[in-house]
Amino acid sequence: MDTSMQEDPQMILCDMCTEEDRKPARKTCMKCEISMCSQHLQVHLTTPVLLQTHPLTEPMALCGTTKCPQHGKLLEYYCLDDMTCVCVSCAIEDQHRLHNMKTFSTAHKELLEKLTAEQQALEVKADDENVSLEKWEKNEREKLGGCSVRLIEAVTHLRDISLSSIQSSVSARMVSVKTSRISIQAAQKEKDTFRFLQMYSQVHQDVEKAKAVDLRKGLEPGSHRDKLVQEIIEARRKKNSCFISTL
Repeated sequence: MDTSMQEDPQMILCDMCTEEDRKPARKTCMKCEISMCSQHLQVHLTTPVLLQTHPLTEPMALCGTTKCPQHGKLLEYYCLDDMTCVCVSCAIEDQHRLHNMKTFSTAHKELLEKLTAEQQALEVKADDENVSLEKWEKNEREKLGGCSVRLIEAVTHLRDISLSSIQSSVSARMVSVKTSRISIQAAQKEKDTFRFLQMYSQVHQDVEKAKAVDLRKGLEPGSHRDKLVQEIIEARRKKNSCFISTL
């Protein structure tokens, strides 16, 4: 037996091969809850009843995740309202019966298309916000650059602190957008329908969180900067007044 095969923890081996000569699995039957190599897979592919009623997926470690914990039946549908995999009893009898139900393959296709569209929207949003940040920084530098010579040192210091604070804040909020990109890309690369649907709920949460982020916050004109500048002007004016009074 190939020892390198045994050492690969990611490889799914055939459950029907002998223990001494287990070959790499080519498909996993969700109903039988077994993984099969090319040889043992032939029965599923050539028997009409098995081909129609036993869904096959890419090799995966099932660990009992293909059965409904409530009814013990095979998970065959995806509830778009609750973003969870359900069995036929859940779909027609329980709380999901009035929900938007899809087969795994249909849900995979529709949700993948949705993620692609949302990824494009987030890319546009991120590009637009980056341009806004650059424009804001340019305008702020131009405004602050017009301060008097007496205040230039203090204003320069204030400018750097202000820019650094806003940039740090926007960068922190950009993490949500970056996280959503990573989640979407991971989902788009997942070829296995069952694993895609299991991870979609978290991807959806990441996307919604990114969509809710307001990257413009802190870039709008406000009184905070003006107040600080005025305080510096007043402090310098008082200092000059005290100096004159001592003459």
